[in-house]
Amino acid sequence: MKKLKYYNIYINKGIAAAFLILYLGGCKKFIEVDEIKTQLLSSQVFDNNASANAATLGMYRQTRAGGLINAITIYNPIISDEIKPYAGIGNNYTNNTLQPSDTTLPWAVIYTVIYTANNVIEGLSNSTGVTEPVRSYYIGEAKLIRAFCHFYLVNLYGDVPLVLNTNVQVNSSIARTPAAMVYAQIITDLKEAQAVLGNDYSFTGGERSRANKWVATALLARAYLYQKDYANAEIQANAVITSGQYSLLNGPTGIFVKNNNEAIWQFANNATEANTVAANFIYTTTPTYVATSFLTNAFETGDARKTTWLRTQTISGVLVSTPLKFTSTAVTSTEWYTVMRLAEMYLIRAECKSMRNDFQGCIDDVNLIRLKHGNLTVPLPAPANQTAAMDVVMRERQVDLFTEGMHRWFDLKRTGRLEAVMLAEKPTTWQSYAALYPILFTDIQRNPNLKQNPGYE
Repeated sequence: MKKLKYYNIYINKGIAAAFLILYLGGCKKFIEVDEIKTQLLSSQVFDNNASANAATLGMYRQTRAGGLINAITIYNPIISDEIKPYAGIGNNYTNNTLQPSDTTLPWAVIYTVIYTANNVIEGLSNSTGVTEPVRSYYIGEAKLIRAFCHFYLVNLYGDVPLVLNTNVQVNSSIARTPAAMVYAQIITDLKEAQAVLGNDYSFTGGERSRANKWVATALLARAYLYQKDYANAEIQANAVITSGQYSLLNGPTGIFVKNNNEAIWQFANNATEANTVAANFIYTTTPTYVATSFLTNAFETGDARKTTWLRTQTISGVLVSTPLKFTSTAVTSTEWYTVMRLAEMYLIRAECKSMRNDFQGCIDDVNLIRLKHGNLTVPLPAPANQTAAMDVVMRERQVDLFTEGMHRWFDLKRTGRLEAVMLAEKPTTWQSYAALYPILFTDIQRNPNLKQNPGYE
């Protein structure tokens, strides 16, 4: 039996509206949904500005509440070389032995968010009760969320179905789309979002938990970088840096405090959900996860990030370090998970400069982050060549962005370093095909045109 779950989404000033959120079930279709046209895209959901805002907030909440956050902050740091279980032999993520039966794989939850974003786009496009520029703004937010989800899918799985509507009949048998075409749509969605979203956060109440133009620009810079379009990646990253909306924090403290000056986009806490990310790292007696030596050894001597973002102590005679970018697990905490922040834009710009042999410009951006976040006052010299420059940039990304946004895993893949690092970190379990995730066997069964990634057949 198909199920549809209801959430009451509360918007500013206590206005309440109902928004329908899709959940997966035991259907024979590729993505389990109810009859969208009749049950979800009703005119009542988008009949005025308040209900449209509630629907858009529901889309954000679903992104925040789903398994995507755990995939970003726990599973991917485990599958790369950032963290490992404190005790035991770990699991399929730890050992890079994922199976098509692993229900924690993020495929389904990401596609559910994509469906919700498509619902918002279609519902608003067909609405006559939502005024401009509200309608265009919310459609822009939905396109950004759709691009965000497709970005993670294509980097985790390779070629993936590109889902741009809520047509169940079409999507239940859609084949995998070449990654280049998925990226082309990601860039199109982000450019269209960029064109309609505002320059600040005033349109959506001042909170950095809703997208604006610079969120789209930052994600566009990341997408261009991953496509090795360094010229456009640098243009977009530089636009965010020079926008006047953001500044690097002085020191590593407060990197996840809500609405801090460095945050470009954050996921807000809510009254019913604890900070699950913080709960995975903050402990009383013994930790669940600890940092690997690959991570702890990457920090320079005297780097304030090592002493602030890692909790180091002796347990049972062994010195262990645990990620500590969050300091509280309370639902009332003022710390929000930060999806994108300004340091990444400097690192994107630095990498792009290295690709055009501007090694002084590259190291200037890296040294600024070292100074601001690490309190490292002695600047590094300009690298002699591209290889040396990339080594510096990759190490800086490693120590500044760990356990955030799957950066390390994706960085190793896109720069061709994954094989060497994994063979050093996990020589007994690593297989090259593990660079891509498997698709759940049940999803393969539901869609006859969906082919499994090599190595998992």
